Amino acid sequence: MTRKQNIICSAQSGIFTLLAFAFFNFAYPYHIHYQEQMQMFRFGQDYFIESLAVPGGFGDWIGGFLVQFFYYAPAGAFILAVLLGLIQFLTWKNMEKKSFAAYPLSLLPAVGMFLFLCDENALVTASVAVIASLTSAYLLMKISKAGLRNLITILGMPVMYFLFGSISILVPVTVAINISLRKEDRRSVLIFSLAALAMAVALPLIFRTFSPYPLTRLVFGVHYHRYHHAIPLMAWISVLLVPAAMLLAAAFRKDRMVAAGLALVIVPAAVLTPLFADMDKEKLFGYDFMARMGQWNKILTVSSKSAPDSPIAVECTNLALAKTGHMASDMFCFFQNGPAGLLPEFTRDHFSPVPTGTVYYHLGMVNTAQTFFFEAQEGAPDFQKSARLTQALAKTNLINGDYEVARKYVGALKQTLFYRKWAKETELLLDNPGRINQVPEYAWLRSVRMKEHDFMFSQEEMDSMLGLLYLENESNTMAMDYLLAWCLLRKDLPRFFECHKLLKTGYDARHYQEAIVLYWALTHEGPEGMPEFVSRNTAAGFTKFLTALQSGRDEAAMQREFGNTYWFYYYYRFK
Repeated sequence: MTRKQNIICSAQSGIFTLLAFAFFNFAYPYHIHYQEQMQMFRFGQDYFIESLAVPGGFGDWIGGFLVQFFYYAPAGAFILAVLLGLIQFLTWKNMEKKSFAAYPLSLLPAVGMFLFLCDENALVTASVAVIASLTSAYLLMKISKAGLRNLITILGMPVMYFLFGSISILVPVTVAINISLRKEDRRSVLIFSLAALAMAVALPLIFRTFSPYPLTRLVFGVHYHRYHHAIPLMAWISVLLVPAAMLLAAAFRKDRMVAAGLALVIVPAAVLTPLFADMDKEKLFGYDFMARMGQWNKILTVSSKSAPDSPIAVECTNLALAKTGHMASDMFCFFQNGPAGLLPEFTRDHFSPVPTGTVYYHLGMVNTAQTFFFEAQEGAPDFQKSARLTQALAKTNLINGDYEVARKYVGALKQTLFYRKWAKETELLLDNPGRINQVPEYAWLRSVRMKEHDFMFSQEEMDSMLGLLYLENESNTMAMDYLLAWCLLRKDLPRFFECHKLLKTGYDARHYQEAIVLYWALTHEGPEGMPEFVSRNTAAGFTKFLTALQSGRDEAAMQREFGNTYWFYYYYRFK
């Protein structure tokens, strides 16, 4: 190719890599954080040996090493972009029939892998396996003696399978296509292909004898997807696009065909990316991450721009309202879907309990939070441990005084990169328990957690538990906020009125006034005796609401005028 053509090809690679980085860093950053919190890479001999005990374990170990840097979204986006760039570069290097027109075809496997990585349960291990396989194939083709090269390829298949899993089949496939394109002896090519095919069939069967995984998992890869019963179809399409690109390259010999090559890449990428990128989950992961980092004002800003419409988004919004002191005045400015948006019921999966456990933790219900965190940890579909949840469990056990259990979790975190500093600081506290109360977070949670009452957790008796939590320590105003919000969301106005009497400050908040006016209208003949803190504006607003309601105005019109009031929620939501 000419110098100008080389520059154009380099520009294609650079633009693709930059677009991949921009997508993951700006449009998909919370998927990166989600990946990081779903594993706990540890520096240590035991963890390394444990990883290598499974076919494809070395690739998984490398993938875990890379994913730990996803702690920072820009670093994670950079790593993913580099992996995708390497897949494209190595595909090009393995093309026996190179031409300027064929260069865009080398982007096809990288685009396929990009779409695969849009799945939050897709593991980086698949990308690592493709890169390792293409590198091996490229090096093997440097061996000039055909017999030696073919022998090394066949004998190396079990090693590659053990290290990187079933995607390593790409090595003999790539070699076979290249030696065919080189028009080497057809007989030797046929023998090599049959031997490679036989080895590919035999390897999963051989490893099945001493591996705990089912045969289908050994065939399609143990560590390519978080769910063991799922077939990582898009990863294998990416693998198949490598030989497809190599074979198509032979047909793309004329420079004027470069436009057709670019179309083969750009059109599928543009059409399929919106289908594979799950932006609804990105929002959920975003709310969870912001709650994890205590970014309360950011949560409210996001919820103000786009109304939260799922239990996780709503519960994180309500937590942010409580932490910023705005729950009693602004709660119904946001969409509310009933009590499930305040404290959702336990869901047996590996994600939903995490944000809910975070709410319980901030409330001071440390034991309940610990149960949610533990269940989420144990519910991980690939049986990995989560660094985030391990840290959370260390905190809850430390607060409860279970120091030896906390020390176990801290010991694991000491072997990590980004949690090591915290673990060492926490270990000093465990060695000197008297210093624990010097940490404001732990001191406050120890003071507000339930101590005098021992009860079984019950979703139906949430108001009783929140009430006891407040009565034991009236400085826990968040417990009272949640108690009154729980009553309002359940539309239990008598219970709300009873609990509201416990307030010494903040009793005249906007939503409380709205609830009192409504309660009075439903239980009294007239306004006589209504608490004096109810303002004239609130009473007048309720009269206006009733007039509009009785006139038969439609829900949309009522929402436009009264959508930020408790009255609108009471009559139109959680029916």
